Amino acid sequence: MDNMELNDSFLEELNSILTIKTDYDSKEYNYTWIEMFEDVIPYIDNILRNPKRFIINEEEVVKVELSKKVTVESIIHLTQHTNLIQDIGDDGSVKPSKILNINKEESLDTYENRFVFTLIKNMNMFFDQHSSQISGESYYIDKKEAKYEANTKIGTEDVKISILYSSYDKNVTIKEGKDGSSIEDRLKRIKLQLDGFTCTELYQTLTHLHVADVRSPIRKTNVILKNPNFQKAFELWNFLQSYDEDDCVAEKTVKEINDIGDIKGQFDQSFLLDYLALHALSKKKDQASEKKVISLALSRVIENILEMDDEILEDKIKKVFKDEFKAAKAKVDKRNEKIIKTFHDRLIRMNESIDEACSYLK
Repeated sequence: MDNMELNDSFLEELNSILTIKTDYDSKEYNYTWIEMFEDVIPYIDNILRNPKRFIINEEEVVKVELSKKVTVESIIHLTQHTNLIQDIGDDGSVKPSKILNINKEESLDTYENRFVFTLIKNMNMFFDQHSSQISGESYYIDKKEAKYEANTKIGTEDVKISILYSSYDKNVTIKEGKDGSSIEDRLKRIKLQLDGFTCTELYQTLTHLHVADVRSPIRKTNVILKNPNFQKAFELWNFLQSYDEDDCVAEKTVKEINDIGDIKGQFDQSFLLDYLALHALSKKKDQASEKKVISLALSRVIENILEMDDEILEDKIKKVFKDEFKAAKAKVDKRNEKIIKTFHDRLIRMNESIDEACSYLK
């Protein structure tokens, strides 16, 4: 039976069944906002530790006896409001009935501070909304199982095969912080820092004043544009305003497929190559039949290569086979050398043991 006859006989009598099961499960969490919070929080902390203030002058006309301090502004005001002069002495001294009193107080109610105040509120709302969506690390689990059963008849020879192929691939993305802390610890630390921000003087003061939140677009004041701490705060503001991503992308796919044409054909070809490999052990083989088996095996391999890339050049195939033959030959030679060396070493040890036993008999 020549190569083509053997091939045709094998495939014509072939009955095969292939069942494939796939199970894919994955969850991909979005950690970008966590990294952004961790990056900017120290800069916000710098702002809160040394908040910007401005002086408020509260002007009030009070009775002279109630005035705490007479300033230049008080004198100027009195010259402009002579009706407040009660009496002028012979020496030219002036006795007012009332005088302008100016109370100077520091205030945290600046635009920049209200910007930070509103940003902290937005951070807390964002954290409450998105932290609950992250329940662990990102992962994927990819499981595949294939069951292939086939039988064929070549002349008087019945050939059967049964293969159970299974594959399990699992990967967990350990998204640790710079200090090696877990996602859970990082979220707890962010929450603790945000709670601390709400207890600061700036936040508490503006809360009691019931100041209005700032809104986009943010005014580009000199402080916001040039202060490094406010620059990072402004970067976070823009990030929160434009954030529109899923916190978790989950996928769960389970499939069971029977009799897949192309894949089943590959398993059929593999069955044929397995048969050819074992056929080499047949006691009935002669040199001519052995050459035919090798030729057919190579033929099937080349056909598979051409099916994947029908434009591949003959010279390239020859070079690949030549290189692979050299590599395989070297591997076999190395294995044979190891076997010979092992046998040689054992033979030496055995001779030494015999010599030692003979020395005791003398």
